[in-house]
Amino acid sequence: MTNLETFIAVTTAFVLILIISHTFGKLFQYLGQPKVVGEMISGVLLGPTCFGYFFPEISANIFSKELMPFLFVISNLGLSFYMFLVGSEIDFNNFTKKILKRSSLLSAVAIIFPFIFAACAATWYFDLFAMPGISLVSFSIFLGTAFAITAFPMLARILHEKNILNSPIGVLTVISASIQDVISWILLSFVTAAAAAKGMEAGYITLFGGIGFVAVVFLIAKPLLKTIGKRSQKNGFLNQQDFAIIVIALLAAALITDKLGLYSVFGGFILGLAVPRDPVFSKGIESKLKDFTVIVLLPLFFTFSGLNANMLVLGNLTNFIPMLVIVGFAFISKYGSSTIAMKFSGYSWGESSAIGGLTNARGLMELIVANIGLSYAIITPDLYSILVLIAILTTLFAMPIYNLSMRNVK
Repeated sequence: MTNLETFIAVTTAFVLILIISHTFGKLFQYLGQPKVVGEMISGVLLGPTCFGYFFPEISANIFSKELMPFLFVISNLGLSFYMFLVGSEIDFNNFTKKILKRSSLLSAVAIIFPFIFAACAATWYFDLFAMPGISLVSFSIFLGTAFAITAFPMLARILHEKNILNSPIGVLTVISASIQDVISWILLSFVTAAAAAKGMEAGYITLFGGIGFVAVVFLIAKPLLKTIGKRSQKNGFLNQQDFAIIVIALLAAALITDKLGLYSVFGGFILGLAVPRDPVFSKGIESKLKDFTVIVLLPLFFTFSGLNANMLVLGNLTNFIPMLVIVGFAFISKYGSSTIAMKFSGYSWGESSAIGGLTNARGLMELIVANIGLSYAIITPDLYSILVLIAILTTLFAMPIYNLSMRNVK
């Protein structure tokens, strides 16, 4: 395939994804759901579940194996940019001791209980869903990670769409979700290291490398970014050279965290937390980056991730009872434990349920975990599809649970 042919093919796929994702996004907004839910489902429909099933030849031509790496790069850049924007918009004035204490409790509960439930499910269905050569311990940790993961980027976008990102509940949920996902990625790195026979040292590199990355960002990068903020404030605008420095730093952060096994999303988010909150700087970042990222790049990420999901395997009757058990365990272990924990933290039942519903959303982070499990030959394709179903259902229920729970909260 020549360069021109590659350009035409990538652009064709890109245009189709944007049209379908924005159409479904608007449809789900009309139905009262966040736009991102429609974008996620559009990706599943564009994959082998629907488009690939009814039009296999057309699908194979548009989304050929040669093009997927190009779409992957663009989609992940979009996610990294968006998470940088999310981090830059977090209001640190909401980081009270009470919020931090509650988010730590929520994180602990929302990880421990899903792992307990996952251990039970893994023991029961190990022979059915684990690939040959994978130990029960590794399989249990993987399933626990899938149960404990939270749709960090998707949750951030939902909160942003609903203008509750900087509300007490929004801040609490985002902080807790980030903690849960970092811990989940660290645990997952141990499992993938074992599956790839790399040794446990890979997991330690992820753990200590992640700590070192955060230290470098806040001790070295933050003062440099503060200098840019002061210069922008003095000039009255963010100049192109300083914006270029920020973009380079953002790409470097995404690359480093990806290499560490923490996924590029955290590199963008952590760097976003470190940028100055000066009005001119914030406005400059928003005007130069936000619209293009949200409208063009981000939908590609949510859609791309759904292209690998085949929901047709759920029609297998052999998997029906295990599917109900695994989906039920995933929902109860996250939503139930989070709700009860927040009630004992001093929130009302309505607020506690709202937090539990938001935390329960797995979204495309679940799809990423599922893809890792399939790529490393940890799980079977059938379990992969069940995890995709968990991602869709928990995300679909997030806002209805939030709205119902907060209806009578003053």
